[in-house]
Amino acid sequence: MNVNFRQFLLLAFALLSLPLHALSLKVQVVDPADKPLENMVVYLEPLGGQQQGKTTKTVDIGQVNKTFTPYISVIQSGNAVRFYNQDDITHHIYSVTGSHKFSIKIRSGQEMLKQDFVETGEVVMGCNIHDWMSGYLLVLDTPYFDKTNSGGQLILDVAEPGQYRITVWHPQLQEKNNRLVQAFTLLENKSIILKLNQMMAEIPQQQSDDDFYFLSEY
Repeated sequence: MNVNFRQFLLLAFALLSLPLHALSLKVQVVDPADKPLENMVVYLEPLGGQQQGKTTKTVDIGQVNKTFTPYISVIQSGNAVRFYNQDDITHHIYSVTGSHKFSIKIRSGQEMLKQDFVETGEVVMGCNIHDWMSGYLLVLDTPYFDKTNSGGQLILDVAEPGQYRITVWHPQLQEKNNRLVQAFTLLENKSIILKLNQMMAEIPQQQSDDDFYFLSEY
C-alpha cells in the first residue's frame, strides 16, 4: 500500500472517530528572545475543506486622543465597522487601499457604520487632518481569529478537526507580507508556540511633534 495513501486512511479514520464538539487551540506568540508579544493577530484557514461559519459581529474603531483605538482591528469579510469620534475635534478618516478606498468625515461625538468590507486584505487607515494617525484593519474569510493578550496568548475554538494553516500577522512583523505561516493538523485540543524569526519593527507613535492640527473648514 502506498505510504501516502495509508497516511490518508489513518487520518480519515482518526477524524471519523473524533467527538463532534469544538476543539480548543491555545496559541502563544513570542519573539526570537522568547518574549511574549501582545496584539499579534492570529488566524486559522482550513486546508481540508472544513466548513467555516459566518459571523455578524460589529467591530469598533475609535478616534481617541488623536489616535486610532485600537491600532489594529480584525473582522470577517462582510462584517460591519463602527467608527466613532471621542475627541472634541473633527477627524477625516481615509484609506487608499485597493477596493477598500474610503473617505469619511466624523465630527466630535459622531459615529459612522461601514458594512462594505467584503474583500479580504489589509486596510491601511489615516487621518487627513492629523497626519501622524495610523491604523490597520485586517479583513479575513475565516471566523477563527483573535489578537494575543499581554502574555502573547489566545485561545481559538475550532468547530471541525483537520489540516489548517495558522498565520501570525502584524504590520511591524519582519517577515514576507508581514506574516509568519505554518501548516498543522488539529485532531484534539492543542497548544502551539509560534516563535518569530526576527525582532519586531518599532510601532510608530501616533502623536504630533508640535501638537499642531489643521482646523479650517472643520
